[in-house]
Amino acid sequence: MPGLTPSWAAAETHADLGLPVGPGRFRSVRRLLGRLLWPFLRHQVQVNRSFLAELDAVRARLDADLVHLARVDGDLAHHSSVLVRHEEPLDRHEFLLTHLERATGDLIRQIDLVQDKVDLGQRQALARYHDGIGRLRSALDEAELRLDELESSVPTVREAALAGASARAAEAVAAAADRAAETAAAAARESLESAVAAAVGAARDAARDAARDAVAEAAGHKDAWRAALDDVWLRMGQLDLFLAEARRSFPGVPPLEQLASLPSGFESLEAVFAEAFRGPAPVVRERVRPYLEDLAGLGGPVLDIGCGRGELLDILAAGGVDAYGIELNAEHVAHCKERGLDVRGEGARAHLAGLAPASLAAVTAIQVVEHLATDELIEIIELAAQAIRPGGVILLETQNPENVVVGASSFYLDPTHRRPIPPALLAFLVGARGFGAVEVRRLERAEQAQGLERPKPDEPWAEAVGALVDVVNVHLFSPADYVVVGRRP
Repeated sequence: MPGLTPSWAAAETHADLGLPVGPGRFRSVRRLLGRLLWPFLRHQVQVNRSFLAELDAVRARLDADLVHLARVDGDLAHHSSVLVRHEEPLDRHEFLLTHLERATGDLIRQIDLVQDKVDLGQRQALARYHDGIGRLRSALDEAELRLDELESSVPTVREAALAGASARAAEAVAAAADRAAETAAAAARESLESAVAAAVGAARDAARDAARDAVAEAAGHKDAWRAALDDVWLRMGQLDLFLAEARRSFPGVPPLEQLASLPSGFESLEAVFAEAFRGPAPVVRERVRPYLEDLAGLGGPVLDIGCGRGELLDILAAGGVDAYGIELNAEHVAHCKERGLDVRGEGARAHLAGLAPASLAAVTAIQVVEHLATDELIEIIELAAQAIRPGGVILLETQNPENVVVGASSFYLDPTHRRPIPPALLAFLVGARGFGAVEVRRLERAEQAQGLERPKPDEPWAEAVGALVDVVNVHLFSPADYVVVGRRP
């Protein structure tokens, strides 16, 4: 066997105890002794040969184990190099986890702080609201007292004026000027009416100023806590982007440069923005549920342009209406597909232009048209008119600028909005592009604030204050949204 040691070679040489006898001196004597001793030495030779065979087998196994150990040593060296290469990514993972824990802790503290500020702001706003109402009532009471004083002083003023007029009339008669007496009485009457009108105007101005101050204070505190909430939602959106990037790179580790350059455009925050300002998906589903009555029974399919999170598609699917949506936001598309909805990542104009004429039962667009330029909106209405079969429906919902709060403030919360569209304009565009029986519905919803209450008819200044209340209700508490519905002739 190759690689034997000298001791091993010697053992193999002497295993047969020198038998048979080789050439050399005294060979005959040695052979004679060998023959005489062979009965005694035969078993020892067999034992020696068995031991050598067993030792050869053991040595073969040891050699195989040495080869295996060499391979294991090579594998260990390879794994060691792999572990060294993964040490840096593991350090980055540890850094990211530490950063995430720190960011989560900061976010929790910020949320707690903002919640405290919100609670405090709500309490302060409520207190100031009640204080403003109290001051308004005080102003109205004061105006009522002034009116009572004015009414009580009217007889005195009237008597004084009549007395003066009588005196001047007597003097005029004495001077043979009957016409001068009538002129003096008319002047006194005009003076009295001017005094009464001035008192009424002063009372009305005082009440209006008090009401305006109370409304302005309440609106200021509302804007403060809403701004705090906006900051919280922005931070939550940034954390969502961080986690999404880490999930996409798993099981690898995203480079720190990639994490530092995460997108901050509004499109990446659209899902968080919708949750914060439009409302949770269950709330939006209840808002669009009434449209099922308009779309059921048309036979389908219904196309929902800009379907977003798919709230209307959920309602239509539950009602057995064949419907699908198109959406440009990839995150919304993926989320809808995960829930089993038919949503395609396409633009409205390209999709409508590729449809066969009269292939749709209806086209809907919920809170979409305010994002479009005027020419683009007109083109989409034209393409929808070609794609909808006779008897089909177009349904366009948007924010209502007739509500001053919407038209001057809340509409611009979404930076992708172009400009508010008045109901009359949208209804005109729908009718001018081939749809008939155009209807504008102003959407009364339960979560919207209620208007001011008119004073009772028997209360002082009921007519004047009631007219002011009507104006406030029309411009501040009218429905925040409206929908235009048209039918294809």
